[in-house]
Amino acid sequence: MAKNKSDTSISDTAANKFLKDAGDRATLWCEKVTGLHLLKTKTGGSWRYRYTDPTGKRKTATVGRYPSMKPQQAAEKAMAWRNDDVDVLAEKEKRKQQAHAEQQKAEHRTMQAYLDGPYTRYQDRRRAGEATLAILKSNFENLLDRDMASLTRGDIQSWQSEKEKKGRAHSTLKRAYGALRTMLRQAIVDGVLEDNPLEHVSLEKPVEDERSGDLRAKREATRRMLAQAELKAFHTGLDAFAEDIRQGRRNSRKHGKPHLPDLDNVAFPHWFIPFAKLSLYTGLRPGDLYSLTWTNELNPTFGRLTKTPEKTKHHGEDKAARVEMDLPPEALAIVKAWWNQNGKPDSGLVFPSPVTGRRMDKNAHDKPWRRVKKLAGLPNDLTLYALRHHFISSLVAAGVPLFAVARLAGHKSVTMIENHYGHLCPDAAKDILRKYGASVSGERVAV
Repeated sequence: MAKNKSDTSISDTAANKFLKDAGDRATLWCEKVTGLHLLKTKTGGSWRYRYTDPTGKRKTATVGRYPSMKPQQAAEKAMAWRNDDVDVLAEKEKRKQQAHAEQQKAEHRTMQAYLDGPYTRYQDRRRAGEATLAILKSNFENLLDRDMASLTRGDIQSWQSEKEKKGRAHSTLKRAYGALRTMLRQAIVDGVLEDNPLEHVSLEKPVEDERSGDLRAKREATRRMLAQAELKAFHTGLDAFAEDIRQGRRNSRKHGKPHLPDLDNVAFPHWFIPFAKLSLYTGLRPGDLYSLTWTNELNPTFGRLTKTPEKTKHHGEDKAARVEMDLPPEALAIVKAWWNQNGKPDSGLVFPSPVTGRRMDKNAHDKPWRRVKKLAGLPNDLTLYALRHHFISSLVAAGVPLFAVARLAGHKSVTMIENHYGHLCPDAAKDILRKYGASVSGERVAV
């Protein structure tokens, strides 16, 4: 039986004997493949290939390690380099530079980098820009460090599943995902991406199961009017919270910190108090209160509130909803007191961070709200959003036309009001029709 032909003069036996007997850095040259040799190292053997580059310079490239790479394998690789006239080290350096360039490009393609750079500049020229950026950062926090080009269907499915477990409505997820896809399309325009990795990826349809049904039922249960006892407890809790803050400041001033401002002579010792009261009287979402600004949106002089909800700003000025209302006297008194306390500013945030002066985190109200609920004896699961639900529910139950309710609540249409607060309409409608029937009959109607 004929032996297999070998492309190298170095056999396994010869290589082993050489490495056993030779001194460190000794070389065993191949007699068949010019430039191929085995170098003795402290840890074993290394296949090397010596060649001349196009400039006439002599270079030596590593082919592989012995014994993991056998003599025939080393010979085939070296022969391929020689036959193709490859400048091995130059190609290696080129690949290294390309890999480095690709790494840098990938770092610039992360969602965080793009949001903080080109996309912020792009959105700065748009009315809804700040709201769009906030939607993206708050909804896709787990994807901010990802290379946008590497996003997959699986990423979106995992994201949707995780958000649904937290009880997020499908409409909310659609709005956030729409903002993400718009961002990716703009990244192509900016030359950051070559194509949209999510071009053909859609959200899964909402699954109606026991858990989703329970979550929906739980959300629906919160859309109600607060009982008079709850409203009374709310105000009592705020008063107790204010007194706790004032007492704490008195103690601090008495025990080594006299430089701290005296809170006994201000209307509100903590920003959360007017924040919560304004939420009750206007129905504004917490996010809209955080972004509310003096004069243009909240005018203490004319008692006027004009606000484009953060939730709809990304639709653009023509399509976004808008809240417009004349403040009721109780709300106006609160606004004026807070405005006076802050030096009657003509611009800036109504509720800036006491520390940075900038917009506060979306969850900044959680801690004071828990404290107020504890002082008031209110349920732990009562969210601040319940004040908005009370505002809307009260208007619907009072028979205010649903379109007017939608406008006051910051909705573009009555659909959401009908779907979630419609159960409050029948009694109001019955009362209105009773009064109408009596009026057209010529009878005197008790109002």
